[in-house]
Amino acid sequence: MQVVVIGSGHAGFSAVNTFLKNEEDLEITMITEDPYPFYPRPIIYKIIQGEKPENVIRYPKKWYIDHNINLVLNKRVIGIENKDNFVITEDGTKLSYDKLLITTGSKPFIPPIPGIHDGPVYCLRSIDDALKIRKKALNCETKKATILGGGLLSVELAKALSEIGIAPTIIDRSPYLLRKQLDGEGGYFFNKILDKSLDTRFLFNSTCQKIQRNGEKMTIEIKDVIGVSKYKCEFLLNATGIQNDNSLANKAGLTLGKYAISVDPHMKTSMKNIYAAGDAVDIGSFPGSKFGIIPTAIDQARIAALNILGKEIQYPGTVPWTTLKVAGIDLTSIGDVTMESGVEEKGVVLDFDRGIYRKLFFKNQKLRGVILIGTRENLRSLKDLTMKKASFQEVKNELNLA
Repeated sequence: MQVVVIGSGHAGFSAVNTFLKNEEDLEITMITEDPYPFYPRPIIYKIIQGEKPENVIRYPKKWYIDHNINLVLNKRVIGIENKDNFVITEDGTKLSYDKLLITTGSKPFIPPIPGIHDGPVYCLRSIDDALKIRKKALNCETKKATILGGGLLSVELAKALSEIGIAPTIIDRSPYLLRKQLDGEGGYFFNKILDKSLDTRFLFNSTCQKIQRNGEKMTIEIKDVIGVSKYKCEFLLNATGIQNDNSLANKAGLTLGKYAISVDPHMKTSMKNIYAAGDAVDIGSFPGSKFGIIPTAIDQARIAALNILGKEIQYPGTVPWTTLKVAGIDLTSIGDVTMESGVEEKGVVLDFDRGIYRKLFFKNQKLRGVILIGTRENLRSLKDLTMKKASFQEVKNELNLA
């Protein structure tokens, strides 16, 4: 059986790994417009700090050769001919398939700010993006940068730029960083701890209204609760979010949901022999799912691959979780920590001296979310307990909570 995987990110690589573990008699082609094999996107900020690209690539080209995978780099798929079972690339190459998996992922969201398209705005989604950001940073006269957005990527960018002598300013419409991973109390705690380790200026409750350019220089209009002010800038980075890349699916005539490709619980699309996973999939297909989460992409791609192999397995959903070190600070967010009603907060620890924050979120006496800052104590247990929506009594007994 010939299987073609479009995309080489977390979803695509998860599918390939699943194929290798479950079936030997496959002809696998992985095709990507990226010039590099799979690399974990969360670590590409290290390239801005000076890491070489080959050191963030998970497996070299030889690994694909050794596993009989036809890896096609730096080629964009522009069409799918499902009637004849082949995809076509921008240079006219045709690749036949028996089963096709689309993992084209997402692209940066560029906010509709007047003037934003009148000159360079840097985004971080690939190794090449990181190389461009590093080059600009090393040649930045003012040694200052402005970052739009206050999510994980913004913090990683700020840390990386600080390491090479650039002073970042983060502009975000929220009152605190990491709005998707933290509640209000955790957000303010994280901001205070971050202030000690990161030389960054934060402009919260602020939005960029207009960008006026004069060659390499810019004037940014910022609106906050007080009014509108102007801020000079030479180096602008956008980290306001991501959006689905629907161009290929739309051209192929696949049924789209509100945001992206519509799939059934087996990750099948509206067309025979075509599957999709990861950010290419519409979150409306799975109520409660969250977009842009790596564990979701990995799980969906694994289920898609197993169904391609005839296993008939439904995707059960994924509890979102993030565990990483942000600017030297351990941060874990598991499950739903942004629920607005019917929530009980228990097991709260708030210790500024030690830099530790912990909060467990329960709904109907079931564990639904966890935040840990500055500690990884009981991390594995908390993750397992959240995954199975353990009762408060079970969590209390497991962790010896008061």
